[in-house]
Amino acid sequence: MQEEQYGTRDRAYSAWHRRLSTRRFVGIEHAQRLAMIDLDAALYVEYDDECKQPLALIETARDVGQPRKAASVTVNLAKRAGVPAYVLLYRPAPKPNPADARCPDIAQFRVRRMWPRPEREWRTLTPAEWAEALLQIRAWSTRRLDREAANDSRF
Repeated sequence: MQEEQYGTRDRAYSAWHRRLSTRRFVGIEHAQRLAMIDLDAALYVEYDDECKQPLALIETARDVGQPRKAASVTVNLAKRAGVPAYVLLYRPAPKPNPADARCPDIAQFRVRRMWPRPEREWRTLTPAEWAEALLQIRAWSTRRLDREAANDSRF
């Protein structure tokens, strides 16, 4: 078992993901749809706020220039749940998050899709690009859920 590395939990991504922060990038109406819950302050579950279905699993960590981030348990959970899995590294900005001054804002992200169709290389995204990507991930997963419900003989 691995020991806690830093002794405290970094809340920068949690603060960044809240609607009063992400509205800067996608507007308040879309930001209110970006629902997520953290499982241990490192694994986040994007979910549909109306039906509470999981839409994606996102393993997060502070970006300290590491070439990789272990996420095999997250990938296995995503496979079982039938949702995509991502690893997301974030680099804090030197200024506080305007929606929560107790936390630093985020300057940039590095992201890799781990399942399905794992990516070999990191993509570097701005906060606005990652907010848009979350909306795209959410739209794809919601369409998939809608197709599954439409094909269910009970509905």
